Amino acid sequence: MPFERIFRMTLEELLTAQFDRLVDVYYQYKVTKLSEVQINTLTALFDYEHYQPKLAWFFMNPDNKFDFSTCHYCNAAYVNSYGKGDSYSTVLDAVNSFTLADWRYWFTEEQLSNTSINQIQGEQPYSSLSEFNKKKYLYKRVELYKCMNLATDANHFDLDHVLPKIKCPITALSLYNFAPSCQVCNEKLKKDEELGRTKEEWLKTSPTYSGNSFDEDVTIKLRPEVSCSTFFELMRNRENYHLEFETPHSAYEYYVALFRLRDRYNYHRQLALQILDLKERYSEEKVREISRLLSKKYGEEGCAIYSEEQITEDIFHIDFSMDRCFSKLRKDMMERN
Repeated sequence: MPFERIFRMTLEELLTAQFDRLVDVYYQYKVTKLSEVQINTLTALFDYEHYQPKLAWFFMNPDNKFDFSTCHYCNAAYVNSYGKGDSYSTVLDAVNSFTLADWRYWFTEEQLSNTSINQIQGEQPYSSLSEFNKKKYLYKRVELYKCMNLATDANHFDLDHVLPKIKCPITALSLYNFAPSCQVCNEKLKKDEELGRTKEEWLKTSPTYSGNSFDEDVTIKLRPEVSCSTFFELMRNRENYHLEFETPHSAYEYYVALFRLRDRYNYHRQLALQILDLKERYSEEKVREISRLLSKKYGEEGCAIYSEEQITEDIFHIDFSMDRCFSKLRKDMMERN
């Protein structure tokens, strides 16, 4: 293949290469003089649109156990897969619960008539799928339920190419070049831009690179312009507060500006104000006292069944929010403000 001769990699190596290796390939492609025929050949070979359904399923498939729930770029929008499995635990549960609209989602009227659906619903519940499958009114008596995939069949995210495929088609199918993202970040802001101006910046800000330390290096701070003594005063005067991203490296500043994180986060500054108000009202000393009083009332003597850690979590929901939107904002308000 032409790319193997030019870039000295096999197809398998290219598809599974770690992001730092992809950066080298991407940079080499940009500085290599290729003919129009070679570019067209490579573009056709790594045709993302052709493989997009399979790639989307790869990231949606729960068996692959991908752990993502918010946009990798902004942490301000949810990205997730969904399907009938979110409503029904098993296919038998679905067969016993489906409405007419649910059956129509899976089967045409030619495959399963309204009369057959009425018969199915009239004989519910079924004790097993084998019992359900024996019904003579099923389409050609096939095992109808085997056509139903309850796991995941849709998604609420875009697959963004961290290294833009339009600038380097040979990384268009590389798994470590994909970042599940929201449509705002992918389509309206990043588009076909790179995550920086140098190879170092690409690595420092890529969500698929193990050396990415954005969460550790960048701090979100709440800057007051007025002083307020109560939460209600805070909320009335929230326009006088603003969230700031402290970026110790130019790569992070470029990233924050590209995704307009300052503007987008300041719209939600009331969340930061609420956390700081809770911190003031529930100091460590007060949490300790609550733990002592509750343990004395409900637990055995000397046994703190309501630990300080548990009470703090009940109030601030930091651990609960770790895979939710604005988890970094919550964490920084708790630990760095």
